[in-house]
Amino acid sequence: MKVQLLLGITGLLSTAVVDSATVEQQILKNLEETSSTNVLVTFKNSNSKAALSRFDSLVLASRDARLNTMYAILKDHADTVQADVIAMLEKSRSSKNTDIRQLWISAELIVRGADKETVEALRNHPDVESLVAETFIPLEPIEVNQLSTDEILPNAQWGVDKIRAEQVWENGNKGGGIVVANIDTGVRYTHTALRSNFRGTIQGNNNYAWYAPTGKAAVPSDSQGHGTHTMGTIAGNANGIGVAPGATWIACKGCAGSSCSTFDLTECGNWVACPTTTSGASPDCGKAPHIVSNSWGGGQGNGWYDDIIAAWRRVNIIPLFSAGNSGPNCRTANSPSDRTGAIAVGSTTNGDVVSSFSSVGPTVDGRMKPEISAPGSSVVSASSSSDTGYATMSGTSMACPHAAGLSALILNEKPNLTVDQLKDALITGAQHIISSGKTCSGVKDSDYPNHHVGAGRIDAVASTTYAIKKY
Repeated sequence: MKVQLLLGITGLLSTAVVDSATVEQQILKNLEETSSTNVLVTFKNSNSKAALSRFDSLVLASRDARLNTMYAILKDHADTVQADVIAMLEKSRSSKNTDIRQLWISAELIVRGADKETVEALRNHPDVESLVAETFIPLEPIEVNQLSTDEILPNAQWGVDKIRAEQVWENGNKGGGIVVANIDTGVRYTHTALRSNFRGTIQGNNNYAWYAPTGKAAVPSDSQGHGTHTMGTIAGNANGIGVAPGATWIACKGCAGSSCSTFDLTECGNWVACPTTTSGASPDCGKAPHIVSNSWGGGQGNGWYDDIIAAWRRVNIIPLFSAGNSGPNCRTANSPSDRTGAIAVGSTTNGDVVSSFSSVGPTVDGRMKPEISAPGSSVVSASSSSDTGYATMSGTSMACPHAAGLSALILNEKPNLTVDQLKDALITGAQHIISSGKTCSGVKDSDYPNHHVGAGRIDAVASTTYAIKKY
């Protein structure tokens, strides 16, 4: 994962050695201000293409077999690549109070609490390619308004109604049997709209249901409110806020507050593919979710999350990402939503026009984004303020969970769909919206697909019907 330009050290630690690893300048700045810092270690022989080719050549009938086999192959590769460095770090782990986290998907390491001596040792280790600094991606909800209980209508909220989710529910499909995850600010799991279908509530403990990379808190929490709101839209089962109120949900805290650590997001990406206990132990890949909703992003054309998205796709975990809130200008779609493997979701209003803030394609290399759009303006969902709190928020962060909820409804009907088949159902069922008279890269927003809303605004009836007939 390389989020910034890598800079070589020129005498800032000790005399450089031939073929020593590159170290991001921010790491050195951090160590000037404090005694330790967090670093990501990349390896010279970490390329996992051969291991993944071996996985791709296998015929594995069940989902669990695919999940467990991918983990076994990539974990073995990571163990081999990292063995000497981990052994070196373990020798001083207790005395230096460092925390070593293995990223089995990309064969990288996160070292939390690395001091100057540790950074120097890593830089000079022959297996290490680079040391990358932790960076933070800000969350950007456009609008947040807390609501009193008497302001909440008991019927389906406008976004749920607009995409016709209720009509799918009438056929007995509320997303039951499907597990949905979000990577966000956490979730107030005791909220009345979320408590009963949280995996932790169902099984009586939070293992394989919740993970917080920073601090490893055993109990879910959300001091910011963003994650509670997005999960409410996915699977909330009170006051009509959730698209798939019958789905089971789990969560990983990739954002400790108003911003998201790239290290936490990466750990969460690994956890989604093979969940662990709340302490990060005893992985059980069979408990991986079917869908992961990511209402975060920043920058453009940045592939630092590509390995994770590729791993999710290999085991048919649906990778949904908010397109970003950098619109309305062209070429504003954020990463990772602008990556080839991600399904990007733009935002629409109650009036069925594109939201003014919704990021727009094309990508920096000319591809069309977003793939689809969903309700994202003035969305009512659960608030972290109390167990009965609700709030209105706006942003593509609110649109993405609508698509995640619809994906759960589709998978309830056709649980064995691949990522591309599910994406096909979302796109084919999408409805055209009212044109704003805009054009990007020669494509009018009245033509479909386009760079403003992709194939259009999602529709639960059309997409589930299509999936049933086609697959």
